[in-house]
Amino acid sequence: MITSKYFKEDEFNRCSPSCSLQDMKQTTISKLDTAREVAGIPFVLTSAYRSPEHDRSKGRSGTGAHTIGRAIDIRCNTSRNRFLVVNALLKAGFKRIGVGKTFVHADDSETHDQEVIWLY
Repeated sequence: MITSKYFKEDEFNRCSPSCSLQDMKQTTISKLDTAREVAGIPFVLTSAYRSPEHDRSKGRSGTGAHTIGRAIDIRCNTSRNRFLVVNALLKAGFKRIGVGKTFVHADDSETHDQEVIWLY
């Protein structure tokens, strides 16, 4: 059973067909919990696991890190929070980070390029 110190099941139910915390990888959730603790601020998840069908319905590949339970997006509306989140994600061991205007993506996919930060 996948467990989290800081995040509740309903924070992962954001796609159709239904998604849940149980679709995530425990290693990803453990890193996310560590990052949340390091940052010292609440993390609001905007995306986590997405079924391949849901991913494709939004015009995405259906094969990204979200579809294997290894990615999360965190809402960030200020540059200070963005810094705190990115810093904490790096300290927690995430090696793949994407920065958007209103969110930060992090994943620990082992099949994608490592030690990268990109912009949306």
